[in-house]
Amino acid sequence: MKHQRGLTVFLTTLLVLGSLVGWWNHRWAVLNHLRVSQTRTATLFLPGTHGAWLSLRSMVTSLDRPGVGTFALTARVSWDGRVTWQQHQAVAANNPLIPVVFKDNTHPQKQARQLATVLTQLHQRYGIDRVNFVGHSSGGTIAYDYLNHGAPAPVRVRRIVMVGADFPERTALRGHYPQLQILNLAGTIGRLANDSEVPVNTVTPLKKLVAGHVGRYQFATFNGPVWDTQHSLLHENPALDVKMIRYLYPPS
Repeated sequence: MKHQRGLTVFLTTLLVLGSLVGWWNHRWAVLNHLRVSQTRTATLFLPGTHGAWLSLRSMVTSLDRPGVGTFALTARVSWDGRVTWQQHQAVAANNPLIPVVFKDNTHPQKQARQLATVLTQLHQRYGIDRVNFVGHSSGGTIAYDYLNHGAPAPVRVRRIVMVGADFPERTALRGHYPQLQILNLAGTIGRLANDSEVPVNTVTPLKKLVAGHVGRYQFATFNGPVWDTQHSLLHENPALDVKMIRYLYPPS
């Protein structure tokens, strides 16, 4: 009887694990057949407060697939702004994907200045002259602060996707970026007007901040259960990833 009970527990565990694996694979299957134009425009991923590689991993790996993008480089920025590069694959017309990991990850305006160094080196070392940004949480704030930075790098920012970002105490955009397009995304859990951390009404002020200064601004919300729309899980949402991919890499 004891052995039979143990076998039952073992088989039940296998069944549960198998179901979870099947559900997870089905959840991400929506990305399997995506194909987009391949260019040398690099997409940089910017983490939120206290964010590091793990907080960027899902977004990077979901785009790192044939016909979509290539996880080419990682840029690691020290406290004093020195940049260390780690190359994983060739930087070519393969939609290079580049997570940026900041040692000091709690000061967006400082990180924005350091981002300018990252972009300058990316241009000098790898010949990149066009970039996209994907910023989760205060990563979106970093992207915005970079645009307002007084000494931009010698690259053109084409598109920015901001996910669950807010913009406390930010003033209107000073420069003009007629080529720039911004997609601002917010999460709402069920009937709540927030993603458990960032209320929608702190995300939407970006429209006013950039009005008349960028080529196009769009806003969208993702509503659903907590495992899809909670603040730290938004970048684990395959539906959001599909929208992000199609936005970053429109048909040529």
